[in-house]
Amino acid sequence: MAPNKLKKDAPLNIQGYTVLQVKPTVRSNVCHCMYLREHSAAVPRAEWPQGRTLIVHNIPPYCNEENVRLLFKECGDIIRVYLQSKPSSKPIVQSQFLPTSSEKGVQIAYVVFRKPGGVKNACNMVYDKERLLSDANTPIIAGLRAYIKEYEDSVTDVDALEKSAEEFMAQYYKKKDEEIKREKEMEGVPDEDGFIKVTRHGKNKGLRRTEETEKRGHEHIRSRKKKNELKDFYVFQYRETKRKHIAELQAKFEDDKKKVKEMKIARKFRPY
Repeated sequence: MAPNKLKKDAPLNIQGYTVLQVKPTVRSNVCHCMYLREHSAAVPRAEWPQGRTLIVHNIPPYCNEENVRLLFKECGDIIRVYLQSKPSSKPIVQSQFLPTSSEKGVQIAYVVFRKPGGVKNACNMVYDKERLLSDANTPIIAGLRAYIKEYEDSVTDVDALEKSAEEFMAQYYKKKDEEIKREKEMEGVPDEDGFIKVTRHGKNKGLRRTEETEKRGHEHIRSRKKKNELKDFYVFQYRETKRKHIAELQAKFEDDKKKVKEMKIARKFRPY
């Protein structure tokens, strides 16, 4: 599909995307192109509301959320910016305590505006106007400063990690308490199909699934299999078992002879 004929002070559209020229700083001599359009998905997400979410492709690796906000601040009030390495059906949330990939490339941003007019204003941005990704308050961090910042971010804050773990466990226990309460309320109550779900809160609670109970269960299964196993089912199995039994008797006889001989030498053998 050929691009639309470009008019002065008009947006440049290529295959449904609006093209923007951007520069990292005022001193930059080379422009970088970004491609944006209104985000649409088959399955809507609450984080990316329809009509108020803008998807932006080909964002430079040195850009962060603040640089993206600076670029689109004239279009409308921005609620949140989701900056990711690749497109996805739902937001990719990277934990601050997990290591990030050292390979960095162009990024994708999902910009959520407060009003639908923000997306329209962004898609109507003209191509001829060069825009900056940084200013005095929002600088571009690149080069050695970027490596220093990456190292500082990689150092784990123990207090923050402990706080995050406590919050996670508090939410987990709260969820478990709600599930137990819901199971107790539904105890003995048939569902839509007329079945009654058996839970650990009824008369037959069953065993709690622990390492000890699982071990006992495995031992019971092994003993039952061994009991039901067919021994000497084939002729060669019977012959092999008989041969082993004779060999054991012979070995035991030789041991007894040796013991009798030793007792005779020690004069401790009293047959009568």
